Amino acid sequence: MSMQPADYLVHLSNLLLLVSYSVRDILWLRWFAVAAALTVIPYYLAQPNVLWPPVLWGSVFMAINLFQIARIYLERRPVVLSADEQKLYEMGFRALRPREFVSLVLTGDWRDAVPGEKVLEEGKAVEAVSIAISGDVDVRRQGTSLGRLPPGNVIGTALALTGEPSPIEATFAGAARYMRWPLANLRAFADRRPELRLALQRFVNDDLALKVERLAMNRAP
Repeated sequence: MSMQPADYLVHLSNLLLLVSYSVRDILWLRWFAVAAALTVIPYYLAQPNVLWPPVLWGSVFMAINLFQIARIYLERRPVVLSADEQKLYEMGFRALRPREFVSLVLTGDWRDAVPGEKVLEEGKAVEAVSIAISGDVDVRRQGTSLGRLPPGNVIGTALALTGEPSPIEATFAGAARYMRWPLANLRAFADRRPELRLALQRFVNDDLALKVERLAMNRAP
């Protein structure tokens, strides 16, 4: 059986598809799929009776792959953090990729605190989790000072997990800059991104361990 020149396009197209199935990177898979479609469409057009159905469907699949390729390139663009975001990221969120961290930051809001501003009120339920990137937080219980938390400590995590009213009061000692996440936003974020729960839980555990160590040092004679 003799082969027509156009028949080679079919073989080349299938070879490209075979290569696409062997690559691990989804971006390269889609590029090879686009190349395969571009290669075989002229074959359908070159037939005595143009094969419009495969031309149409090949064009549809190629358009879908090109759209997904554009999305991948957008997702892989380098992430540029602001000065505040970079400082917060370095305080304990390095387990997250920068783009994941930005998604987390977008669920909260940045705030500037004035001296005496409360982030926890004694006897009231916790509504948000906060982390200061500047400014210390005074912690008191029934008017008695329990110590001072420097920037980088998570305020309200343990209480948020238990759902109990706060037994302490946390107040900024001076002007401060901090990130505040409402609990509802954090729960929705974790539900949408279950793969990040472990990283967030690890951060919370490390923060709690650091607080226990600092408290023990403050009480040591």
